[in-house]
Amino acid sequence: MGRLVMPDCHGYPQLAELVRRCPGGDAVEVFDGPCTTPSQLAERMRGAHTVLHFFHGRPLDTGVLLAERPRQVVVAGPAGPVVDTDAARSAGIAVYDTPGLAADSVAEFTLTLLLMLARRVPSAVGSAPGWHPSGGRELSGRLLGIVGWGHIGSRTARLAQGIGMRVAAWSPSLDEDTARAAGVTPLPLDTLLRTADAVSLHLRSTPHNEQLIDARRLALLGPRTLLVNTARAALIDMAELRRRLAAGLLGGVALDVFDLEPLPADDLLRSHPDSLATPHMAWMTEDAVGRFLAAAVAFATSGDSAAGPIRQLV
Repeated sequence: MGRLVMPDCHGYPQLAELVRRCPGGDAVEVFDGPCTTPSQLAERMRGAHTVLHFFHGRPLDTGVLLAERPRQVVVAGPAGPVVDTDAARSAGIAVYDTPGLAADSVAEFTLTLLLMLARRVPSAVGSAPGWHPSGGRELSGRLLGIVGWGHIGSRTARLAQGIGMRVAAWSPSLDEDTARAAGVTPLPLDTLLRTADAVSLHLRSTPHNEQLIDARRLALLGPRTLLVNTARAALIDMAELRRRLAAGLLGGVALDVFDLEPLPADDLLRSHPDSLATPHMAWMTEDAVGRFLAAAVAFATSGDSAAGPIRQLV
């Protein structure tokens, strides 16, 4: 197997301890102290066959990666920007990740945000002095429009149905048989936006769907429609979203992803009574982190993919 090392344990509290708890985790040489310089990272990686890294940690220094040349990098979670895959490819370094294991966490968080919007929790617990309970809306019987039918979108639909919501969905990959089996109504995107009481976005960000929810489509949402985005900020024209929110043209927005992160303290999305902004935390449960790590450790130590999906990027 060769030396298996996790040189940097940033990205989640007690990450080193969670690695050690995984089956096979005792085979990982874990550095849980700070790793603040490229030279320190290089020292920890030197001679490693496999480097284990956490997807929400600091990006692996490309210069160090190319200098030390491990045989492979295994990312616990979706790799995203934490590894320069082009550089790894040029050096013959294999890169793997373990995507799709936070779907339950994100779906549950999505429903949490939707419930908070419907019951006007943001305005009730805001910074204004006094004690101001807010009248809200029940969601049972109302129509939730799901945009994007993957692991997270389908789980969100099931949870919403569990509290009595009707569900419609649009996705490039959604066919009528799949929709019918899930008990949802497939609709064209514009129709869904025009008719839903609440809309939740669950698409990956690609050049094809950048600002899919643009100014024209935002205008299709009614003045009482609730909009939730736990997917990617690039799906929405964020400038137009802020404008419509300020003008009172939306029932409420709940966002976990933003065009600027961290979101500036003076941003409208932080202060508006009909807005709920959370700091990109929908995926953050110990359960999801445990699944990411278990899949990555199992693959890194034995080549076993039974603990979770493994994707080879390079």
